[in-house]
Amino acid sequence: MWELRRFLVPYRRQAILGASFKFVEVICELLLPSLMAVIVDSGVRNRDARFVTIHGIIMIGIATLGFSSALVCQYFAARAAQGYGTDLRTGLFERITQLSYHQQDEIGAATLTTRLTNDVNQMQTWIAMLIRQVSRAPFMIIGSLLMAFILDWHLALILLIATPILGVVVYLLTTRMSPLYRRYQAQLDHLSTVVSENLSGVRVIRAFAKTDVETTKFNQANDQQTSTGLKIGALSALYNPLTATVVNLMVIFILWLSGGRVNTGTLDQGTVLAFINYVNMILAAVLMLSNLVILLTKAMASASRVRDVLATIPEITETTTEQVNLNLDRPETLVFKHVNFYAAESEGQRGQAILKELNLTIHAGETIGIIGGTGSGKTTLLNLIPRFIEPSSGTIKLFGQDIAQLPLAQLRAMISIVPQQTELFSGTIASNLRFGRQDATESSLWEALATAQATEFVQQTDGQLAARVERGGRNYSGGQRQRLAIARALVKQAPILLLDDATSALDYLTEAHFRQALRQQTWLKNTLIISQRIGTVMHADRVLVLRNGQIAGFDTHEALLRDNPFYQQLVASQLDQDQAGDH
Repeated sequence: MWELRRFLVPYRRQAILGASFKFVEVICELLLPSLMAVIVDSGVRNRDARFVTIHGIIMIGIATLGFSSALVCQYFAARAAQGYGTDLRTGLFERITQLSYHQQDEIGAATLTTRLTNDVNQMQTWIAMLIRQVSRAPFMIIGSLLMAFILDWHLALILLIATPILGVVVYLLTTRMSPLYRRYQAQLDHLSTVVSENLSGVRVIRAFAKTDVETTKFNQANDQQTSTGLKIGALSALYNPLTATVVNLMVIFILWLSGGRVNTGTLDQGTVLAFINYVNMILAAVLMLSNLVILLTKAMASASRVRDVLATIPEITETTTEQVNLNLDRPETLVFKHVNFYAAESEGQRGQAILKELNLTIHAGETIGIIGGTGSGKTTLLNLIPRFIEPSSGTIKLFGQDIAQLPLAQLRAMISIVPQQTELFSGTIASNLRFGRQDATESSLWEALATAQATEFVQQTDGQLAARVERGGRNYSGGQRQRLAIARALVKQAPILLLDDATSALDYLTEAHFRQALRQQTWLKNTLIISQRIGTVMHADRVLVLRNGQIAGFDTHEALLRDNPFYQQLVASQLDQDQAGDH
């Protein structure tokens, strides 16, 4: 947790003030038993009402001061803890957004969500308790012992001997609970992953009749966490009986040793009463320390998980944040030179080659179709352009500039992408369309919808542009979601448009109308279209054919159909060759 202290530094003033007021509260509490002893021994014994009244008023004043100090401490502790939690959550979220696709997948979405919420909350709670109670408990224990020695050092020795015994009992229980809490956190993480996978894949689970299998998997994960929770509960149940036993033994010894002295007049009754109060204060303080240790254990486990994410160095980094002047009128817009991409390393060994020695040039105004078998590297190629992933070697130039030398914001501002998995956000149709361009006018939205062949169904939807979109766009069909995603990319009006199998849910007629409308967009420099349909890519200016991560052909549809055997096989698998030639 020490490495994360920088998030608390801006709130050190509130933290110090909170601890200071807590110290005042402790002093007030420590004075009350001694004052009570004075009232009993001097006021009650002598039946001096005036003495009792005056000292009673003093006690009320001290109690009021302590209560006010506690309220002020609570305020400053809340400000510091909330500020710390907010800043830590913000920093963690920023780091998560900087991670590459591969890094996010490696950690897992469910795990990242747990770390961003539950783990940060655990640490925020610890900071609040650190300010409110960590300063209180040691002050209370030490102060009670000092006050006890001031009253009577003979009885104080009982407290001095018994307090470490009480501490040992708490220590033994806490050390056995700490690893259980760490295990509980890990099991909660696993359970969250199981739940997330089942909720997102519920249709597949039902389609394959695997509900019982997944239920068994969930029950196993749930039972493991329950078992750990019961062990923690069993140890927690021992806290109060064991600590109460030690404290009650202390009280018995105090009463036994003090009884004779009270009878002989060498010890006052009020002093005995004060001692019992100090015993209870020590008990409360030790129990609070034990709870703090448990909270610290949870917080340390959470801090370790949060620190791991913050310490992850993003694979995608910027060499500059300053805008670079680009010549958008260059004849070559995209150039790949000796580009290779390998899968992530495993045990020091370089991963499988996904893309090998890509060399190609795309000219301004061209529409490029990309086709190939499953796993040929089509999506990987598109993801290299906006730097969602980095090439293992080679360079990619956009408008004559190496994309690695461009600020990420500038690079991605020039690219619109419609990914394979269409993702819409909760809100309205208009808010989704404006995702890449907040100042887009309503007429721009309708133009984009018209190009994406989405005007008709949006007009028929209640509210039209103001119609609600649920999370993931689940209240729309697959084809409607795709068309809205295409319209969102078009509203941005970036010069480079990347479509990753973005028309797979459209019928052939709608797709044909979309292609025709897309060619009318004068602001477009290039469109790269990945598709499994020959009928989609054959209308492009040139077709890039990928096979096992290598370029198997890059030419017009007609030239490839005439000269490229692999492309001929692809065409033959979908269309009759004569029909393909007629198109």
